[in-house]
Amino acid sequence: MPPLRTIFFACISLSYSMLLFGTAMLGFKLTTQSETGWSAGLLPFILGVLSLVLTVMSLLIKRNYKVGMVGIHLAMIMPLVGAVLLGMRAWNLYQKTEQGTHVTLSGMMAVTSIYVFVAMILMRPKKQEAPSTMDAEEKVINSVS
Repeated sequence: MPPLRTIFFACISLSYSMLLFGTAMLGFKLTTQSETGWSAGLLPFILGVLSLVLTVMSLLIKRNYKVGMVGIHLAMIMPLVGAVLLGMRAWNLYQKTEQGTHVTLSGMMAVTSIYVFVAMILMRPKKQEAPSTMDAEEKVINSVS
């Protein structure tokens, strides 16, 4: 079983991915009849899938240390990537001034992504020794860096 802080971290990441899935569904539902809903729902859906995969990777830290550490570190960066991409989408839609609801939805998700990033930084798991499942070479490499 992963450490408790890793579980809390994964809960934050999981809730972020569920929020992105909800945003994708809402963006799809808010489209007008003259346009397709794929453009509004695709970016949050892709970000949600990536966030979900990284959450699962972070929970594998006891089974495979390297995969878990990659998952934790990339999951911490994911909300920043989401904030930038969703903020750029909101800005582009604002410049077109066509869809006020999509601008608001993308902008709110960009701000929420920043809050999620701060929460992840505060709850990130403490650095610990490499588990005994690693071979001697990997422990030497990890202890040097």
